[in-house]
Amino acid sequence: MAEYINPQEGITKEGHFPNTGNALLELYRLLTIFLASKDFAKLLTNYPGEGYDPFYKIQEVESDEITRLLLSLAITARVIDDRESRVFELVGSNCGEIQRNIHNPDIEVLDLREACNKIIHAKKVRCDIDEINGQTYLNPFIYLYGKHGANNWKAKLYIINFAKEYVTLVCNF
Repeated sequence: MAEYINPQEGITKEGHFPNTGNALLELYRLLTIFLASKDFAKLLTNYPGEGYDPFYKIQEVESDEITRLLLSLAITARVIDDRESRVFELVGSNCGEIQRNIHNPDIEVLDLREACNKIIHAKKVRCDIDEINGQTYLNPFIYLYGKHGANNWKAKLYIINFAKEYVTLVCNF
């Protein structure tokens, strides 16, 4: 067998070309998990361990699905930004905040590329929760924790801002 070399190689962009239409669908799913969470909490009639409530069973998939969606979206965005020579740097974006050293109170704006980096390299992910009628629900932001060099970092990712910035920057490629 022979390796195929595209005659356009070197003339057109190379590398992966993720389907950004799929990314839009995944953003939609991510947003709906967070935005529907409070309404799910209103539907719950029992507490965990106190009788059967089908909505608890449905909510069991939230955490795994949030992780799957965030990783898929972050990898897709990074592939596109790398292929396009870090074009995201040309446009300011704000997806949350980052504390690059948890022992230093300085907080910086978390741009889209850095948000994707933090999603990919997070050692710990925590959702933010609130309560209604004794039932918990997700607020639309998450905390990411990790380590870079000698510093432990903490980022707060605003899911709604992340979705807006993602559509603006990623889905145009």
